[in-house]
Parts: sequence; C-alpha cells; structure tokens
Amino acid sequence: MRISLALPSLFLTAFALPAALPAQIAPKTEPTAPPGPVNVRVEPRPSGDYELDRAREDISDGRKSGTLSKKQARALRREADRADAQADRNARDGLSYSEQREIDMQGRALQSLTQAQRSQPGGKRP
Repeated sequence: MRISLALPSLFLTAFALPAALPAQIAPKTEPTAPPGPVNVRVEPRPSGDYELDRAREDISDGRKSGTLSKKQARALRREADRADAQADRNARDGLSYSEQREIDMQGRALQSLTQAQRSQPGGKRP
C-alpha cells in the first residue's frame, strides 16, 4: 500500500516541477534607460529670528504711527525679549527642528498680536 500512495505523489511532483521552472526565468527584454534625477522636496528650516525681527519692526512702526500706546509697545517688546532669551537658551546645544519651529511660531504669534493691537481703534487691547 505504501508504493501505491508514493507513486501518485511522485507523478504530481514530476509534472509540477517543469511547470514551475519557466515561471522563474525572466523574459528577455531590452534594458530600459536608467531613471532620471529624483526630485526631493526639502522643507526649509524656519527662521525664528526673522519672525521676531519682523514683530519688532511692527511694534516700532505701530509706536511711530501712534496705533500702539507706549504701554502696549513696552509689553510687546517684553514678549519679544522673552522669546529671544528662550531662543538663545535653546540654541546653546543646537536647535532641534521642533525648537526652531516653536521659536518661529512665537514670532508669528507676536506679529499677529501686534497687528491686532494696531488695528484696534483708540489703542485698546483686544
């Protein structure tokens, strides 16, 4: 009985093996040209100093034009100084991307706050 069970399995293996071999051989085609240059989009690193400088310019412009009171300008400058001090502390060991991004966002927030206060009639705080 062992011979009769082994014979069909040998028979099936003999037919399956030649069918599997051609499937693993790659067809003969001409090689294609190598791909062209790869475009990589690198996100620019944010510049917190630029944003803080712009905020300071907005504060000065607001004070000169009279749209910011002396008290408002002083408070905004204090906030800019605080953000600068934090940036200096973080930069001692090198800024990580998230730290640099945080400084950038602080500068943008300060710009927005300055513009909001400048747009209020009568120099009132929002």
